[in-house]
Amino acid sequence: MSFWKKIMKIKIEDKLDLKIAVSLIEDLKNENSDFPYEQLCELGREYKRKFNGINLGSVPGVKETRALFKSLGIDPTKHRPSSEALLNRALKDKGFFKINTLVDIANWCSLDFLLPICVYDFSKIKEPIIVRKGSEDEYYLGHNRRRVNLYNRFLVADASGAFGSPVTDSVRTAVETNTTDAFLVIFAPSATDTDILAEKSDIFTKRIIELCGGKVTENELL
Repeated sequence: MSFWKKIMKIKIEDKLDLKIAVSLIEDLKNENSDFPYEQLCELGREYKRKFNGINLGSVPGVKETRALFKSLGIDPTKHRPSSEALLNRALKDKGFFKINTLVDIANWCSLDFLLPICVYDFSKIKEPIIVRKGSEDEYYLGHNRRRVNLYNRFLVADASGAFGSPVTDSVRTAVETNTTDAFLVIFAPSATDTDILAEKSDIFTKRIIELCGGKVTENELL
């Protein structure tokens, strides 16, 4: 069932082989909390103990998420899904970056689910929203302050152009400490069970509400 009120139009481009869970949380407070970052680090240590010495591609869930990228002809070992990049840091003891409570929750859930998760400041987005493939010469400035090439890659775009992807997001719609409305996206392989994806989306939003308050006003699986 669809509950969209504020986002009038959102869709996935035809022929893209994926599923997404999207949510909008309004009236939250992105105040400082160490808890989600601590949970992220603890989960990283747990994965390090569990998968030490094991090839990344053999970790349950990684192969399936890599298939998302391979469906577009992208080598996921060179351009890793954000979830796998977090797992790679955990297994190599590289640690994680502490950003802010909302982003730390997204990273925690991404590593927990081993699915790419994106979180955006909704006030910076102009509808309609579409998940599609990037076109030639399409790019944006990423969180790492580098130009991110989007050609033939999954991306999230609005009326102003691309602003996110399951690799790294743009600075244009970045979440900051003054963010009050958050737009959330979970990327998943098309074979993912709908009930399982819905459960993960529910866990994600509940963790945000527990730590940042607010309310889920819109929620949908596509």
